[in-house]
Amino acid sequence: MTHLAQMPFILSEDRRKIILPILVGLFFLVFFALGIGYYVRWSKEIWEKDKRVDIMKDLVALRSSLENELYSRIYYTRSVAAYVSLRPDMDVGEFFNLADELVGVDDVVHSMALSPDGVIAAVYPAEGTEEAIGLDLLEHPERRKIVEQTIRTGKTFVAGPVELVEGGIAFISYTPVFDKTGEEPYDFWGVADIVILKEGLLEAANLERSVNGTELALRGIDGRGADGDIFFGNAEVFDSDPVEVTIYLPDGEWVLGGIPEGGWSTYLDQDRTMLSLMIGGAVVIAALLAFLSGLFLKLKASRMQLQRLNMDKDRLLSVIAHDLRSPISAITSLSSELMQPGELQISHEQSEIIHMINQSADEGLLLLENLLSWVRSREEGSLMFFEKVDLFASCQRIADLFAAPAHFKSIQIVNQVHSPTEVQFDQRVLETVLRNLLSNAVKFSAPGGRIEISAIAREDGKTELRVKDEGEGMSRSRISEVLAPEGPKAFQVESAKDGAGIGLLLCRDLLRQTGEDLKIESEEGAGTLVSFTLSAVSGKSEGE
Repeated sequence: MTHLAQMPFILSEDRRKIILPILVGLFFLVFFALGIGYYVRWSKEIWEKDKRVDIMKDLVALRSSLENELYSRIYYTRSVAAYVSLRPDMDVGEFFNLADELVGVDDVVHSMALSPDGVIAAVYPAEGTEEAIGLDLLEHPERRKIVEQTIRTGKTFVAGPVELVEGGIAFISYTPVFDKTGEEPYDFWGVADIVILKEGLLEAANLERSVNGTELALRGIDGRGADGDIFFGNAEVFDSDPVEVTIYLPDGEWVLGGIPEGGWSTYLDQDRTMLSLMIGGAVVIAALLAFLSGLFLKLKASRMQLQRLNMDKDRLLSVIAHDLRSPISAITSLSSELMQPGELQISHEQSEIIHMINQSADEGLLLLENLLSWVRSREEGSLMFFEKVDLFASCQRIADLFAAPAHFKSIQIVNQVHSPTEVQFDQRVLETVLRNLLSNAVKFSAPGGRIEISAIAREDGKTELRVKDEGEGMSRSRISEVLAPEGPKAFQVESAKDGAGIGLLLCRDLLRQTGEDLKIESEEGAGTLVSFTLSAVSGKSEGE
């Protein structure tokens, strides 16, 4: 009945061991997924910010180039306008000579025209432009508004791009001309205009649809800026949160926009490998944590079983300590009483048997006490065993262990301890400490260095053992960490090389168990002297 009552609990525990690791794995998988999502969002923001800075640099350079190329052509009409304003009676021949001088070798300029009172009177070059002669700009349905604006503002106006009758697409820059030979306000004389080929201008400015991985577009027909239509590049650029710069015209503006090729979503393309590694790592770690949680449950069950075994062990020790000690002690006492002279007369043979029983009981009781003492020592920690130790021999034995690595670095290990020098100490602890100190000394000594082991007799009757090297030395903060009373938790290893401090911690703890302390004297770059004391027995020690 007891086993049947326990069955639901056992089944529930088994299910828990299966379900809990799965839940742990799913929890961490969701946690890592949220973390990856946050990282991707944060990383994309950083990437987009840096990308916008890079695109802005390219756009500013392109703006400067485009403005330079555009204004250098606009200045042609301004030069003609300035000349005509002072020579309003200039004839067509003079205009042709002036135009030829200004734009005769400029492939970007299609033509230049002069229009007194808004009527085209001369076009350079004349060939192929005869039909334009006599066109009244103030009566033209498309150009009237532009010419009236230039007259009203007195500024050059860049129209277009427009499609030319003779083919091609161009910008037309209109500059008003006023007769400055009279008094202000000056009378309107006419208009000077120049036709700038669109493709030629953009090519001269090195403006392409894609520059340095940036997709470009221009908008602002007739100088209307952001309100104008797109006349270069992909219209989707301005629908994708572009980086923008303004290109200022004499009267109006264009807007140059840029985005990464493929759009801002291309961040995932360039970081796809990292994202795949992170997702794969998250799955592996979640699976590992699920596996570890399963191991933890098994370990917990094992600990509970171990606790039960320890309880059984304690009960067994109680049986040994009480139930066995009492009868053995009784046998010892009774046999001792029988061995005492008294009224009871026993034969020699019986006396021998009683003696054997008493001796066996004493040995059994001693064995029992030793067994219990050993168990207690294992529970409470290792015991120190102080004995007479030949200090010179121990130092030499440990020095010989490091002969090969010292020889490899051309380091000389000198044992200056006199023989014989005997001390009272735990030999295991002594040689463990020496082994760690010499290991550190060899490791941190420069090639060609010298390590000295010496022993000095002190006035208090103890022998001070010293290990001195010419190595890198230690800072005061480092020494304080090693000798801190808090123990190893107060000491943190900062690098793989700093791992040598763990050996010093072991030396410190072993010496403290013997009642001694480790002393360190050192400066960075000036070597290290490590020392501790031992109880002297006899023999000679190194003199002062």
